[in-house]
Amino acid sequence: MIEQDMTLVADQLYRAGYTEPRLRQFWGGPIASALVRNNGAPAIHFCQKVLEAAEAHGQARNRGEAPSPFDQHLAALAMLFHFHREVSTETARAALGEGAFGVAVDAGLLVPSSSDKMSNGDATINRDLMSNDDESSNAEVGDPGSVCAPFAITPYDLPVGVPRGFRPGDENLYLVSDHGTLINPDVLDGDFVLGLGGAGRTLVSLTPRDHVTISADIGTGCGIQALLLARHSDRVIATDISERALHLTRLSAGLNGVDNIELRAGSMLEPLREQVDLLVSNPPFVITPRTTVANFEYRDGGMTGDRLVRSLFTAIPDHLQRGGRSVCLGNWETTSAVDAGPEAWVTDPDTSVLVIEREALDPIAYAETWIRDGGIPRAGQDWNAATAAWMDDFDTRDVREVVFGYVIMHKPEHASTADYAAPAIADHGIATDAGQPPSTFKTKVRTTSAIANNPHGLAQFVTTTFALRSWLATAAAEEIANTVFTRSPDLVEHRHHMPGESDPSSITLEQGIGFGQVFDLDTALAGFVSVADGSLTLRQTAVALAQLLDVNPTALEDQLIAQVRQLVAAGALLPVHDGKQE
Repeated sequence: MIEQDMTLVADQLYRAGYTEPRLRQFWGGPIASALVRNNGAPAIHFCQKVLEAAEAHGQARNRGEAPSPFDQHLAALAMLFHFHREVSTETARAALGEGAFGVAVDAGLLVPSSSDKMSNGDATINRDLMSNDDESSNAEVGDPGSVCAPFAITPYDLPVGVPRGFRPGDENLYLVSDHGTLINPDVLDGDFVLGLGGAGRTLVSLTPRDHVTISADIGTGCGIQALLLARHSDRVIATDISERALHLTRLSAGLNGVDNIELRAGSMLEPLREQVDLLVSNPPFVITPRTTVANFEYRDGGMTGDRLVRSLFTAIPDHLQRGGRSVCLGNWETTSAVDAGPEAWVTDPDTSVLVIEREALDPIAYAETWIRDGGIPRAGQDWNAATAAWMDDFDTRDVREVVFGYVIMHKPEHASTADYAAPAIADHGIATDAGQPPSTFKTKVRTTSAIANNPHGLAQFVTTTFALRSWLATAAAEEIANTVFTRSPDLVEHRHHMPGESDPSSITLEQGIGFGQVFDLDTALAGFVSVADGSLTLRQTAVALAQLLDVNPTALEDQLIAQVRQLVAAGALLPVHDGKQE
């Protein structure tokens, strides 16, 4: 395989309109919505009709309307790389162009349909094609006949915050993975390589995108995180225990012209021999019983309970440079005896840990989610056996709930916290003290509301709140009292009144960015937030409010200090020091 030529395939896919926005436009909103629900049948039917209409028009030379060559090519590419259907060699060659077609064949991205073991119209993957030996993929494809794609090639529009390039198509990536449950009703193979899913997209949004020297993607899978890290890192290390995953990541890197990713085989952090500036991981975190229940490399780490993420998170600080950060996803258990999670596992005193708990499921709901994800039909013998195995496994550890969340770590420089905090805080006019000793904290917050609109990316919000918590870790009550605060501009206040009543029965504050959190306010705190415009210290505001409410100013100040700490930690209130070091 000549990897330097693979960008020709990506260029042709882009020119043909094989991108996320163009495909949505091509088959329309209802079909796009069905695909979100993992229902590929409407899109397959639509593309088949386009190809049939084009073929009928070409044979009959009738005067009726026929699909444009552009639509025909786009339908053919979608059938090949999105829906794993065979397409005539002539049609595939026309859609890709002669040069890109040849490269795709040489790279094993296209194979003769007869070698892909088609049965009953549904393609099943020939695992022998996975060999890195070029002879296994450089099959002869000629006319007449048909071809199919043993791997999915999925277009991905870069999200906000990811650096763009200058060549056409640089706002788009192409990801190589296995064809999944969108087109395959059977239980997936254990070495299945998942494409970009919801968890992967979440990690993309959480990852900071400032330039770093060296970064690492642990458990790279299809390689999406490594490909994006490559855009703002001098060097990227991608690890995975699956040789198949590394091979598909190599194909993705070749398609996208990325040459600064180093692939290393091994379990999690084992192949990582150096410290890095930024580490990300969407590990195989699904808690699976160690029984005959089907296990999948891409989601199950082969350890009991949450031991895999526990061992990963506790080891990460040793692999971070001073000033280094990590962003990871995970599942972990809470029991009736222990409610602590990753914030308690990481004992390194030099590393701050922020755990954001996004969802908590009871053991039965958790089992249902992942049994269904594995493709096991409901109510059958296999479903019942898997359910029993999951329930028994959780019972052995007295598991009360399973949490899905994000774990962000930072190892500050010896001399200052400003290396992490300053860029984020400066955006809001918050001063930092370069001479301040490093502060660390370990905490968790549960935010189960829907993620709000984040025009600059979720990573910037998380980075800012992380920096604010670092400041709070060293700010004593007296400093809080003498600090000027301003409210975040995204806040909306809601006052709820009983019919006929002039005073509100409740007051809530809602964030328009971040995680869309809602905070209950009492009268005093609502008054504080309403005047938090960067002009008065907390103490000055407390004195004025105490006179208005006819309460003790010292007691009100103490109350507001505790309440303001909570709103600052959530990014709703921001400290301002008029640009002066204090």
